[in-house]
Amino acid sequence: MRISMISAAVGCALFSTSFVHAAELTVNQRLILLEQRLNEAEKRSAVAEKRADQAESKLATLTQETQVTNNKVEEVSKKQQSNSQLDGMEFSAYARSGLLVNSHGKGARGGPGVSPASSLNDDAHTGRLGNEKDNYLELSLGKRMTFNDGSWAHFKTMIADGANNPDPWVQDNNSHHINVRQLYVEMGGFQEFSGAFRDSYLWAGKRFDRDNFDIHFTDSDIMFLGGTGGGIYDVKWGDTLKGAYSVYGRNFGDLGSDRYEDNNIQNIMFTANHFYNNWQLMLTGMTAQGNDDLKDNTSTTGSYALRSDNSATNGYLGMLAYRDKEQFYGLAKGISETALQYGGGLGAEARQPGSDGDLTENARSLRFASYGILPAFGNWEFAPSVIAQHSENRYREGDRYDWATFNLRASQALTQHFALLYEASWQYMDLDPNGRTYNSDSGVNEYQAVKGDFYKLTFAPTFKVGDVFNIKARPEIRLFATYMNWDKELDRYSLNDDFGSVGFTSGGTWNFGVQAEIWF
Repeated sequence: MRISMISAAVGCALFSTSFVHAAELTVNQRLILLEQRLNEAEKRSAVAEKRADQAESKLATLTQETQVTNNKVEEVSKKQQSNSQLDGMEFSAYARSGLLVNSHGKGARGGPGVSPASSLNDDAHTGRLGNEKDNYLELSLGKRMTFNDGSWAHFKTMIADGANNPDPWVQDNNSHHINVRQLYVEMGGFQEFSGAFRDSYLWAGKRFDRDNFDIHFTDSDIMFLGGTGGGIYDVKWGDTLKGAYSVYGRNFGDLGSDRYEDNNIQNIMFTANHFYNNWQLMLTGMTAQGNDDLKDNTSTTGSYALRSDNSATNGYLGMLAYRDKEQFYGLAKGISETALQYGGGLGAEARQPGSDGDLTENARSLRFASYGILPAFGNWEFAPSVIAQHSENRYREGDRYDWATFNLRASQALTQHFALLYEASWQYMDLDPNGRTYNSDSGVNEYQAVKGDFYKLTFAPTFKVGDVFNIKARPEIRLFATYMNWDKELDRYSLNDDFGSVGFTSGGTWNFGVQAEIWF
């Protein structure tokens, strides 16, 4: 290697310009100069090799540091993923609580379902403002989880309790009933789902149906479907057509007799819900085998009534609804929801399907419900509503129940945190029980046929935070005064009814109080 490099150097020297200009140097001198240059070249080569070694060492160190950094990033990512699971926690609540006294300073009677028409499975409600004496609470806890493959799960549970007793501590008795109202799991994002089911998700457990809706101002469900079961939501049959399909079980309960081997009746409901833009079509069929065997027992709805001898074992219900979150009946900006319902047999309970086991096999019901919210005049909002129902052969062959409720809630915002609330209710009822009986302290009695009107007016100065111009925004703290009156004939409907009881007869009654209401 040394000889070849010398030879190359000599060759370069012989033919270089420097050789020509240095012809006076001897050969030995030239060789010495070439060797010096060669040594310098070797030194530079050694320096280059050393720098290369140093660079390689630095690269190895950098690679090691990069790996350490990647490990730290992965560790942080895992911690973030763990924290993200905590971020999926949910908490929500609804509560109302207040004091209700009459003009004599005694505990007042009241409630949205105070009238005789509400003996029909607590359906015929009037305005609730200044008309509630219960303390009611719903606490909901939930957890959302998302996984690396895109799938997800949602768990939810709801605990509820209501009490009429105003005492600060109430032992477990008939005044209140704590209950697990919801307990279910939803799952979605399955890679196995395709086509119409691509964006669908499953659920199972005890729950309120996702597509229920109500009239808050009268505490009236337009549709409350619920129970324990399972189903699938959001099956997309087209760009604007979706379907939801569920099976629910409701329990008519142990009816208090050991004469039967099995008196724990399950009402099984199959529901198909379809949505096209703002339209909703719901069809429900149900069956409760053995329900007709439980004759002459007390009511399955918890009332004092006695069952008929032809209780239904099957039923059907259909509902056509239109729900607009942008327009007040197409006239102005606001909200409006409307439903028309028809049911037979066990489906003749149109508000809460499957909840009334006392219905006869020939029962028929036609029900109409609608409400809207209209912002007007800058600081006013109006919320009118109407519910009307006709039933026949409901609890006895030949009976007939007709009623209609009209309610108007109005809010006048005066400051950022203060509004005046007004509510007016009118309910008409024409009830012919046709021999339906009930238990009382004096024995078995018959419900009386009655016809008449009920009126309610409420004035409620209200403090609120949030959007004072939103009639449904909460929380609120209200003071209120309520006047109620009804036709004297309605006092005869039942001995167990509120109307006609001591201190609560027709001729007018005042209630006063304070109430808090919140949801989030």
